Parts: sequence; structure tokens; C-alpha cells
Amino acid sequence: MTTSLAELSPDLAGRELPGDHTTVTEYESRIADHALLRPSDDRTQAHSLWFLVIALRGMGISVEELCTLAHKRPQDTLLFGTCEIEQRHPLEVGSTYRTTATITDTGRRTTRDGSVLDSVTVVVTVFDDTERDMGSVESVYLFKRGRE
Repeated sequence: MTTSLAELSPDLAGRELPGDHTTVTEYESRIADHALLRPSDDRTQAHSLWFLVIALRGMGISVEELCTLAHKRPQDTLLFGTCEIEQRHPLEVGSTYRTTATITDTGRRTTRDGSVLDSVTVVVTVFDDTERDMGSVESVYLFKRGRE
């Protein structure tokens, strides 16, 4: 029997997660720039991929804790679904950002092969030290439910 997120946690959608603070360190920014083949002419602004890094770190819970909220079982597989980054302002290297995180939606669908795919949508909003809204990241985490 496969369990439904909605059946197990009707209040999961709308749940506020703890959020966190993340600093874009110069060292980590340089590693990311190198990995992304980014030209080294501007070391003050962080690459926009940092929004995704901050969103993953900034939920305030671990991936394992997210799996627990979604009632992931050993036979289930966690997949990364979609990710939408809305950047309102550039991130600065050396700055610390505060995040808020909310589970905004859950869903279920059946794939063509008959597998059950549950989804959890998390929106993380990023603020600078003056509380300016820097942008947000909406991520959909998919849980492919294994057969009993």
C-alpha cells in the first residue's frame, strides 16, 4: 500500500520551515566560479546559482528531515523536480542572507508506468541584512513511491 502525503499530513501545505542564515564566503564563491567556468573579472557579486545553494541550506531542515516530513520509506526514491529562481537583486560575496521557507503545496500523480509520484513544493525567500527581499527559489521535491 502506498501512502498519500495528504492523507498522512493534511497540514503539510502551508507549513513554515525554520529558515536559516547563509554567508556567501569568498572561498566558496571562488570554487563555484571555477566549477561554473565563470570569468574572474568580478569577485564582488556572487553567481546567481548561489540562490539555489542558499535555498537548499536555508530551508532550516536537512534533506533527511524533509524526507521524514514526506513520509519517505526505504523503498521510495527522492528526486529533484523543478526549480524556479526569481532573482530581484544580485547577491554579494561576503554577505550573509536570512531565509524564510514554506511548504506551499503537496500533490500526487500516477506516472505512465503506474508508479506513484508525490510532490512537495518549498518556497525559500532570501533577505539581505537590511531585510531587502533579494529573491526566491521555488523547488519541487518528488518522491517516487516504491512498491510494497
